[in-house]
Amino acid sequence: MGGKSKKRMEAELSAPQAGPMETEPSAPQASGPSQLTSSDYYFNSYSHFGIHEEMLKDEVRTRAYERAILQNGHLFKGKVVLDVGCGTGILCMFAAKAGARAVIGIDACAIIEQAREIVEANGFSDVITLIRGKGEEVS
Repeated sequence: MGGKSKKRMEAELSAPQAGPMETEPSAPQASGPSQLTSSDYYFNSYSHFGIHEEMLKDEVRTRAYERAILQNGHLFKGKVVLDVGCGTGILCMFAAKAGARAVIGIDACAIIEQAREIVEANGFSDVITLIRGKGEEVS
């Protein structure tokens, strides 16, 4: 990440969060806990900003992804990239920065709403399309 984009992203990440996001659904509704599946619990666990903040603040991890993508830009240049489980969109932005023609990020969790704001704030809306849904259900 360089220059202006890094500053904008840091501003987005350091913005105060009021607990769980208002736009996120609560745990999946069912008539009883026995009807919830493990995937319901899995996807709900990634709806909260905290888990994404923790991953982004792991600078060694984030910089390793960034280096791996940017140092292999020849693999991304002019390509269409699909990021399933895109979370905040950080890898989508790295792919766009590496020269991808188009990047599609898919996530089943409400974090996708914050990803849209982050992508817009970093000037990648013309390259990155974000879709809320499960990878196996998006068409």
